[in-house]
Amino acid sequence: MNERIAPTVLASEPVTDGTDRDAAGPPAGAAFPELVGRGPAMQALFAEMARVVDSEVSVHIFGETGTGKERVAVAIHRRSRRGGGPFVAINASSLSDELFETEMFGHAKGAFTGAVSAREGYVARAEGGTLFIDEVAELTPRGQAKLLRFVQEKEYRRVGESEIRHANVRVLSAANVDLERRVAGGLFREDLMYRLRPIVLALPPLRERGGDVPLLARHFVRLAAQREAVPPPLLPADVVRALVSHAWPGNIRELENEISRLVVLAGRGPILREHLSRRVAEAPVPDARSCLRDARQRFEREFVGRALSRNGGNRTRTAMELGLTRQALVSKIRRLGL
Repeated sequence: MNERIAPTVLASEPVTDGTDRDAAGPPAGAAFPELVGRGPAMQALFAEMARVVDSEVSVHIFGETGTGKERVAVAIHRRSRRGGGPFVAINASSLSDELFETEMFGHAKGAFTGAVSAREGYVARAEGGTLFIDEVAELTPRGQAKLLRFVQEKEYRRVGESEIRHANVRVLSAANVDLERRVAGGLFREDLMYRLRPIVLALPPLRERGGDVPLLARHFVRLAAQREAVPPPLLPADVVRALVSHAWPGNIRELENEISRLVVLAGRGPILREHLSRRVAEAPVPDARSCLRDARQRFEREFVGRALSRNGGNRTRTAMELGLTRQALVSKIRRLGL
């Protein structure tokens, strides 16, 4: 099943005022037109994506909820040799032990009560294309064991059949939690982790990309205005300052919802500060010292995150590259929330 997804906004261009200039321009990542971004962080992400698109290696996408992990997976699929094939997305948290095998691999007619006809699973639907497993950290232990065997061998059997089928799919996965922490807590198989993430793409949260907020906001204003069939309203400077000051725990998704609210409440009139939701309107404006501290932390998080990505998430190799002990790196990863 080919899924049509609207352009993803992962922009990274600093904007310093509240005027409504159209700052989108041509995308910097020309190979990924559905991902909008022109700043260093996105350029680095585009470069990493370009290196893996035509590989068959599994890629793991790590980022908080709302940072656009599935959109990145779609972009990789579309630019890969498998781009003409299907892109099938699965939410692993919905796959209970009882459902995992039938949903993933399908079943034969009469395999169990209620199986009145044969049914193909997600793997068969993704044949020749890409299988994207979101929230992979939420798989049950039994589901992890079944997935490990499939990822290793690219073989499977439908429930109720003895025939072994061979799958021609590429596996991409995503999670909003650190798989190494899950492994350390005994909640995730270490061997499966290594199979899923030889390459890791880390997506930064929106709170670490404050300069992107005005650009993203204007983009979402245009989209919301189209949906509401109204002229795109301007974003006044006091509203932009409030948007930039908010921490955005829900990331880009939360920002899009906030902008949709503003456009609906404004109607055909101007957007006003009182249209903001309370949690955004009451966000404290950071002082210069906190801005500098946050900027340093953003740089360090991005720098360490890219090093982890280059080393496939291997902390020992990353520590050696950065000139740190492994213990110091682990402490830094925890402090930075990586």
